[in-house]
Amino acid sequence: MLLGYHTELHPNKQQKTLLAKHAGVARHAWNWGLWLIRENHRFI
Repeated sequence: MLLGYHTELHPNKQQKTLLAKHAGVARHAWNWGLWLIRENHRFI
């Protein structure tokens, strides 16, 4: 059986800014990791 939860956020302006910054950093880290994997596989 799979269970899921739906959570709704109501952030204020400051929290929205922090959430956007966090998403930007996470995207940067993902892209860097993807680049690193592709570079390592290029030389195999």
